[in-house]
Amino acid sequence: MTSPDLPHLVEAARAWARGSYAMESAVELLVHHGTWLHRSDFLRMAVDYAPDGYSRIPLAVISWDTLHAALCNNLLPCSNSEAAVLRIALSIAAGHPVDLGPAITRLDTANLAYVLAAVRHAGGDRSAWAVVERDAP
Repeated sequence: MTSPDLPHLVEAARAWARGSYAMESAVELLVHHGTWLHRSDFLRMAVDYAPDGYSRIPLAVISWDTLHAALCNNLLPCSNSEAAVLRIALSIAAGHPVDLGPAITRLDTANLAYVLAAVRHAGGDRSAWAVVERDAP
């Protein structure tokens, strides 16, 4: 399957993550952050598309382990803030360690709000993103 455009990619990633608070929150963090799902290197390395046997919605399967290895091996050049968001998503989704202190201090106000919503979502609060969207400029 070829790569879908961004709205379809987001829908496919959400469909794949559905049912796991941790996966849902990590995917939402990437969606709201707005950088990673636009990058062809990220998509090429770590996203695979497959049909969902039940609803025929394509699934965008994210390989968190591949992303972690790529980030650790400098194969995904990015800013400190972008790396912090990705490291936090990797930690939430797949348990990859993140040094939270330095990661948090690299975030601006918007990205900190996304991370806080992701943590709340991972804890079982799917409504956490409504606050972020309501407060968006």
